[in-house]
Amino acid sequence: MKIALACSHVITKNIAYNTASILRTMEQCRGKADLIVFGESMLQGFESLTWDYETDRGMAVSLDDPSIAQIQNAAKQNHLAVSFGFIQKEADALFSSQLVVDNNGEILHLFHRVSEGWKAYWQTDSHYREGEKFQTFSYGGKTFSIALCGDLWTEGRPEEMMRLHPDAVLWPVWCDFEAHEWNETVKYEYARQAALCGDRILYVNPFCTDSFVSDVATGGAACFEKGQISEELPAGKSGTMILEI
Repeated sequence: MKIALACSHVITKNIAYNTASILRTMEQCRGKADLIVFGESMLQGFESLTWDYETDRGMAVSLDDPSIAQIQNAAKQNHLAVSFGFIQKEADALFSSQLVVDNNGEILHLFHRVSEGWKAYWQTDSHYREGEKFQTFSYGGKTFSIALCGDLWTEGRPEEMMRLHPDAVLWPVWCDFEAHEWNETVKYEYARQAALCGDRILYVNPFCTDSFVSDVATGGAACFEKGQISEELPAGKSGTMILEI
């Protein structure tokens, strides 16, 4: 099975631009991969929330949003499964979520981030929520689990993930390390942490082009296998890495 890890362009609060970025990258990977994975909060950008609920519920999207329908249609047209992060509105709750759509455009799996680092928890109320646990789903004859960014750095969660024994863990993140910092040192810290969580961890970070937010994701993708980096796409630019599992 071929998986594309996409460090695609994202602009904070610009859902139309980010949707187009996802669609463009999907088209580029048509016929080259079976599943394409984008980073955390790819649809809106990580710094898209204000922690005022009435404002933020307008930025969040539900599963029936037109932007998600566009991505579902693209999955079917390109015969390409896709996973991407977004700020989700579900009834009166907001989540940092990762959606998986199969190559027929049908929703296959929905994951809610289990760690609170996606929000300013000292300011937020009960509308801003997390999921409870990791899960597995199957696609293309393989089993997968998803963890978002800080989930795999949270006490007890690496052991929880390890117990699931998926063929691969998808680890979409939003990391703002300087590119040289990631490329020279930090990626090895992540490799060591990944080894505590599973045998094969697939890390992917968006490439944010904003100049007006502080937490700018700098790209980078990696396949961590038993504490080693078996394949990687360096941080500091957009791009897509295709690997086979």
